[in-house]
Amino acid sequence: MMQEKRIEEQLIVCGKSYRILRLLGHGKGGYSYLAESEGQPAVIKQIHHEPCDYYAFGNKIEAEQRDYERLRAAGIRIPRMLAIDMDAERIVKEYIEGPTVFDLVRDGASAEPYLAQVRDMTDKAKAAGLNVDWFPTNFVVRDGLIWYVDYECNEYMDEWSFNTWGIRYWSRTPEFEAYLKEHMPEITIREERVTAEEYIGFLKRTNLGSQYPRERFEERIARLVNTVSISLTARNEQGLLVGVLFGLTDYAYWLYVTDLGVDRDYTRRGIGKRLIKAAHQLAGGEKDIAVYLIANESAVPFYEKCGMKRADDVMKYNHIEWTEFTVT
Repeated sequence: MMQEKRIEEQLIVCGKSYRILRLLGHGKGGYSYLAESEGQPAVIKQIHHEPCDYYAFGNKIEAEQRDYERLRAAGIRIPRMLAIDMDAERIVKEYIEGPTVFDLVRDGASAEPYLAQVRDMTDKAKAAGLNVDWFPTNFVVRDGLIWYVDYECNEYMDEWSFNTWGIRYWSRTPEFEAYLKEHMPEITIREERVTAEEYIGFLKRTNLGSQYPRERFEERIARLVNTVSISLTARNEQGLLVGVLFGLTDYAYWLYVTDLGVDRDYTRRGIGKRLIKAAHQLAGGEKDIAVYLIANESAVPFYEKCGMKRADDVMKYNHIEWTEFTVT
């Protein structure tokens, strides 16, 4: 597991405030976050200076700006750079929503429909004397088109081209499987109850920590974990709790998912989808059980990818005290 990096609630870029929604990824050059400002989504990349034993960097923020211009000139499909803050070493990019090619391959889909596009990118990059990072986590699919969402590029070398190196990771090759084993250890889903103490610790490592009111928090969390009808966990090989789903069900007609969260260091690995599928099966299966939940706006795309749709037939009665706070 990577060392936990606490996500700040807001970041300032060129004097403009962005609310951080979730961590998207941690690369050798920086952390990327999904953010929003004035109702518009964006990606913020925060440059870091953590050591990397296989890559040498110069001035990272200047390199990002230079590489962005080189890729645009080469005709590579990339997100627009919306702002760059040289002092804070932060970049704001257009948000390209969709699964990465890595996600698709990991989940059993084929990258074959996108190979013609990536080879077109390869030709354009080579003509400009460039290589990009052809690893499939850097390519997002939106409306049938692939986007290179990183700005990193280097001088062309055949050994690091797509056809020589990148293609090895665009299907379930031995190289892809070895990467999965090393970087994405096996996650076990099972039905079990957790203690209030373990769940509160887990909340600190997720984006769920602000969904509960302050009033009698610890007392009510203890009741939650002890009485909820469905309690599923996801644990890594060391037994660390990295995912949780709590749900209420009558085991006959419906399942209401009250809580679903994944450790920030384990997002984009299909854990949430696996938890929902397991809960649905445990409650009785899709032929008998309808699933309902309340979703934060930022989570709606995830639930839509799980096959869910917005509903307009839900009513509520809510007179509880609610003082907002975040578990820290």
